[in-house]
Amino acid sequence: MPERFEVYRYEIVRPGVAPEARYTFAPMKGVGYAGNDEPSEAHPMGNEPAEAGQAAPAGHVEAPEGSRIASFEPPILEIPGRGRVDLDAVIGTTGGKAAELGRLVRWHPAG
Repeated sequence: MPERFEVYRYEIVRPGVAPEARYTFAPMKGVGYAGNDEPSEAHPMGNEPAEAGQAAPAGHVEAPEGSRIASFEPPILEIPGRGRVDLDAVIGTTGGKAAELGRLVRWHPAG
């Protein structure tokens, strides 16, 4: 029986720039521009004004039994025998490829 993990989407809005979509396992308001488990000072735009929107359901992923959340943002799963998998590539929000994970991790968008 696969494990099921809910995924949420929110946007970061900065003046003069198109909104940036972020994904997380946490169903709460986004943490701000830096997010991604790093202090805001560590990000080149960390000190710029930004507004993080409220997270809304984006869908869910199914992963092998025994998988667990390794990071809420970015959404990373620890998969037994496979290691850490960044779901941004699985969801298709980055240029990364995740075709080899197709039978291990399945993305089911909401809708």
